Amino acid sequence: MSIATTSDFEAAPARPLATPLILATGCVALADWLFYGWNIGISFALFLGALGVVALFSNGMRASGRSRFTLVAVFIAGLLPLIEDVNFLSVTVATVTTAMAIIAIASPQTSWPRQLLETATVPFRGPFLLAKDTIGALRHMKIWTPGWLGWLVAWIVPLCVFAIFLTLFSSANPLIEHSLMQIDLRKFFELISPWRLSFWIFIACMIWPLIYRRIKSTPRRIPQLPSVSTSVTSDLDYLLGAQAITRSLVLSNALFALQTVLDLSYLWGGAALPDGITYASYAHRGAYPLIFTALLAAAFVLVAMRADGPAKKSRLIRPLVLAWITQNVLLVISSIFRLDLYVATYSLTYLRLAAFIWMGLVAAGLLSILAQIVWRKSTYWLTSTNAATVAFVLYGCCFINAPRLVAFYNVEHCREVSGTGQNLDWRYLRYLGPQALPAIERRRKKLIASWEPDLQSFMNTRETFVSSKNWRSFGFRAWRLQHYFANNPVSTPFWQG
Repeated sequence: MSIATTSDFEAAPARPLATPLILATGCVALADWLFYGWNIGISFALFLGALGVVALFSNGMRASGRSRFTLVAVFIAGLLPLIEDVNFLSVTVATVTTAMAIIAIASPQTSWPRQLLETATVPFRGPFLLAKDTIGALRHMKIWTPGWLGWLVAWIVPLCVFAIFLTLFSSANPLIEHSLMQIDLRKFFELISPWRLSFWIFIACMIWPLIYRRIKSTPRRIPQLPSVSTSVTSDLDYLLGAQAITRSLVLSNALFALQTVLDLSYLWGGAALPDGITYASYAHRGAYPLIFTALLAAAFVLVAMRADGPAKKSRLIRPLVLAWITQNVLLVISSIFRLDLYVATYSLTYLRLAAFIWMGLVAAGLLSILAQIVWRKSTYWLTSTNAATVAFVLYGCCFINAPRLVAFYNVEHCREVSGTGQNLDWRYLRYLGPQALPAIERRRKKLIASWEPDLQSFMNTRETFVSSKNWRSFGFRAWRLQHYFANNPVSTPFWQG
């Protein structure tokens, strides 16, 4: 069962939003007074108690007398652990008990498994239900015309998408972050803190499904009226319609183009960075956030190009999506180059090797989306292609001797051998195990000066590895290493010359 299909739980009642909105605002104000800037203690129990009273006042008590008494007792008992101590377990118990008590009293006809499922999905449905109810209320206000309101609603998704990608780019690119820091928003936020506003929105989204319940009523047979129009514009048509998707793609393409221009200028072109920003920090900060950005962009593309979606209603969406995917491919290539610069400076590890492989998979996924759009393939083809690519890559990784690869790279690029880069990390080489020995022994003359007496036990792993082999533990990788040891005997430890 999908948590997005709220109709499985409840049907929206036709009742005004004024009272629930006032009550929700009061709860948000109470949460601000109890929590914001203070350590949480008994205040959480007080808030949940007030929320239960407000929710029951807003939705009514439909349970029978005996059940009502029992549920109220369970609700009060669920708050007692918070009075004892506020920890993860007590918060979980009190929160779940409060939500289930409210749902059970307001909707006694619902079975307890469905009540528990609804309780578990409240945090996920809250933001969508609050946005849907607010938009629905605004659409029915006579002072707003549907066209004007739809025009405003169509800006919600583009601005949210733009804000998300701008945040990711600022965390990945110190130049964008530096530029944003130059904007003085203190005057704008003198009256209200953005963190406080975010806190208010978070609390409102969490409590809204409990304060404004959608009670499923008994179905009645309604006379069939002649259909006037079969095309009714829903809230999703405004939020994720052609107009909203087009604006999102225009803003995102412009933002991605800015990031691409900065990378071409500073990362590839070698332009001088501002004071206080090094190429190492510029490369390191952008490697992982940019990959996450590309994944979000790919998910948004799938939404925009879904079957019977807004792409069929606008001629601009398709070329904008193709341009955006191309920019995302460039973004992934830039991320790979950033990671390569960082590895060249700070050596190679298992995680960084896995990051290279992961970035390659992301690039392949973006290219497959591009091929799906150009060749007009189905979603099944896209899923199968990406699944086959992942399976092939994972299967191929089984045959990569990662410890040997990492060891050879680190030894060949360390300061002791190449004259540049970081000093060789002997502790990490010991972590790699016996497969690192061929790389060390290959450069033993240059590594003598850096060898420490307490690391002699690392070289003893050669003898231990050879003597511990048994046919039951046979493996071709271990056999190849054993064959190397047999063909390259070491009469004296190389640290003794």
